[in-house]
Amino acid sequence: MSLPHISRSEHGDTIVLRPVGEFDLSNLDLLRSTFLEAATPETSRIVIDLSGTTFVDSMAIGTMLGVARRANGWGGWVRLVGPRPNVRRVLHLTGLDKVFAMYDTVDQAVMHVQT
Repeated sequence: MSLPHISRSEHGDTIVLRPVGEFDLSNLDLLRSTFLEAATPETSRIVIDLSGTTFVDSMAIGTMLGVARRANGWGGWVRLVGPRPNVRRVLHLTGLDKVFAMYDTVDQAVMHVQT
């Protein structure tokens, strides 16, 4: 099994973050630093592709909320893509499926074609 990691790419003027693996207290520093570094006044449109994320705990959820607040403060946004069923369930149970717009693909999220 590989270690959790996060890739970062650009899709036009949008930053796409792809966390892969389980994200919890044990690797919170990686998640927090990568996510918060992505949200700047120049790059405040962020898509988080959760299709490779197998688990998130409350700390990871809090980090996503923190980056969303930061991006929103600069007139941007955070959108989620493709959460697996167990991650989607956590988002639903915490009410965050109502906070974050969710999409099937990165292209849809960037173009704002909500599903």
